[in-house]
Amino acid sequence: MPRTMRTALVVAFFALTGTALRAQAPAPLMTADAGKFMGVWLLTLDSPQGPFALTMTLTDSDGKVACELTSDVMPAQKVTDVSMAGNDLVLKYQGDFQGQAFAAKITLTPIEEKLAVNFDIMDGQFMMTGVGVKK
Repeated sequence: MPRTMRTALVVAFFALTGTALRAQAPAPLMTADAGKFMGVWLLTLDSPQGPFALTMTLTDSDGKVACELTSDVMPAQKVTDVSMAGNDLVLKYQGDFQGQAFAAKITLTPIEEKLAVNFDIMDGQFMMTGVGVKK
């Protein structure tokens, strides 16, 4: 098989399988697997513009984790991609701020009675860190 045809087939294979993998919805996180995270949390983040606070509410919805983020500067955001990575809770969502779409990932790491918070926007283009405390 000529080299260019092999290359084209490999590229086509990865393009098709990559699209199929991205199209699959994440498996919902069961409430029992997120027990220590459930409830209402105040997430206080440090940003170049000053402190930023989010309220994260994790509730049970038919045995699965439902998440909503609220703040004073943005509308309520439903987060449907909630998962565990080791001991961390990971939230992923597509947001919109003043007409600008962005991809966000919030990683929450338990540290005693608090959470270490890492807020990653656009795959590292803008990062904030902070602490979460249960309300």
